[in-house]
Amino acid sequence: MDEMFKSDAEAAAAIPELWAAAFYPTLLEKLPFAGSVATNYQGVIQQLGDTVNITSWPQFDEAEEILENQAVAADAVTAQNIQLLINKQLAKDFIITRKTELQSLEIMNALRDLALHSILKKMQKIIIAAIVPSTSPDHTIGYSSGTTLQLVDILAAKELLDNADVEEAGRTMILGAAQYNDLFNIAGIVSTDFGQSGSLVSGQVNGLVLGMQVKWTSEVGNTAYFSHPLFIEMAVQQAPTPSVHDLGVNGVRGTRVNMEVLFGLKQASDLRVVTVS
Repeated sequence: MDEMFKSDAEAAAAIPELWAAAFYPTLLEKLPFAGSVATNYQGVIQQLGDTVNITSWPQFDEAEEILENQAVAADAVTAQNIQLLINKQLAKDFIITRKTELQSLEIMNALRDLALHSILKKMQKIIIAAIVPSTSPDHTIGYSSGTTLQLVDILAAKELLDNADVEEAGRTMILGAAQYNDLFNIAGIVSTDFGQSGSLVSGQVNGLVLGMQVKWTSEVGNTAYFSHPLFIEMAVQQAPTPSVHDLGVNGVRGTRVNMEVLFGLKQASDLRVVTVS
């Protein structure tokens, strides 16, 4: 009987292993909240200081109807102050030994990207935790059926924003994965006759839905957020950029990469946000 060279036996030592230059992509959460809040005062705080004092004005009382020769008493309103404190510092560091850096594939860029994502993910959690909708009127409402997002729920949230005279341009709805997919069960939204909202063919919601840009993330569970960016003001004083340090001075053969961000946020309006849960 003839003997054969088999790949898992006689020839195993002669078959090389190859490592692909491209890394298999890591599953990363979508992080829409940082891009859905206002950053109007970021340029101010990038100078020296740790607090931005923001002034807002209430409305005047309704105007009077007067006679031609009637004197009118001057009116006044009191300015309000909102303080945006730069008091959040997030960090993610990692160390690569010199031997690893020399003998491994190019991993530095991949690890930097993952460190940045780690910081942005924590930043989003802080933004979500800061959201407190109005209680009078109540801007925290429930789904009409379980946790299924229906057109009536979107309309209810829109009506609350409309009744509060919230700006229309720039409104956003941020949904969980389940509620985002519920949109495709709403006939009007997936219909090409419904503005430019999207279609089942693309698998995405393109354009606006009831005047709101649609975003989604797996980080909000079954809570849906309907808001205008001005409901939260955020300012980043130090952007999350990496700093690279050679550890040789400490006798360690390796490189340390530090990444951090210094920022602050303040919910400026509880009327510009509605949650459905």
